[in-house]
Amino acid sequence: MHNKRLILICLIAALAVAIAATVLLVVLSRSGWSGSGPSTNDVYYYEDDAPHADPEIVGMWQNAQNPQWFKVYYDDYDGDGYYWGKEWDEADDVFEEDLGYHGNGWFRWRKEGKNLKELHTMDISGATVPKQWRYKTKPDSLLLYSPENKKRCDRFGRVGEP
Repeated sequence: MHNKRLILICLIAALAVAIAATVLLVVLSRSGWSGSGPSTNDVYYYEDDAPHADPEIVGMWQNAQNPQWFKVYYDDYDGDGYYWGKEWDEADDVFEEDLGYHGNGWFRWRKEGKNLKELHTMDISGATVPKQWRYKTKPDSLLLYSPENKKRCDRFGRVGEP
């Protein structure tokens, strides 16, 4: 009889622990906890400590040959070595307000020596399409060249700050 009581007490205690763990997981998941621990690749910066992008590139740019094509380079560091940017072409009936946050039309960018590397986001598949340019900045202009033949591809004029 004594063993039955001990087993019953252990079962009740185990059930109480299981219920408490379930409640804790529900509360944590509702507060945004993903269930995975921090990665060694995760880098967290206080806003003042985050690296800043080149101020000669950061800004809103308008294509000189196609004045309906815009690019914006932000000083918004993603913690993975890239900054955020976006582009749209109003000639294709795509406007800035049509772009979903960090979706289609957005790209991540960084400088790699004399190159400007962009990773463009595709909404449908979530895939990224890499683009790379040689670049030069002049007062209020950004020149993008093909890295293979160094022929000028596009010239952008600064039209504002992001």
